[in-house]
Amino acid sequence: MKKHKKELILILAILAAAAVGFFINYQNSRRPAVLVEVSVDGAAIASYDLNENLDTIIDGYQGGTNHLIIQDGAAWISEATCPDKVCIHQGRITMNGELLVCLPNRVIVTITESQPE
Repeated sequence: MKKHKKELILILAILAAAAVGFFINYQNSRRPAVLVEVSVDGAAIASYDLNENLDTIIDGYQGGTNHLIIQDGAAWISEATCPDKVCIHQGRITMNGELLVCLPNRVIVTITESQPE
């Protein structure tokens, strides 16, 4: 009987921790996203306002490139020189915490709530 009680307490503790984590993540994603941050090979290279339209080329790792478009509060990669094109198929991102990743070109595009400087 004691074993079942301990297992039940453990399950309830895990569920409570998961609920807290979900709530924190939900609250963070509800904050207004205003900034698109771009990094290449781990180094931040640019920040753009999500509410201003932009069409730019990102110079990635070892000569690779990604074509980033920001339009109508969304960001996406429309073209890339990587062989698999997974970054293109990730679609549009609009919410705080979402990101686009191009592993071959080592490009990461992240949406954050930070105010542009």
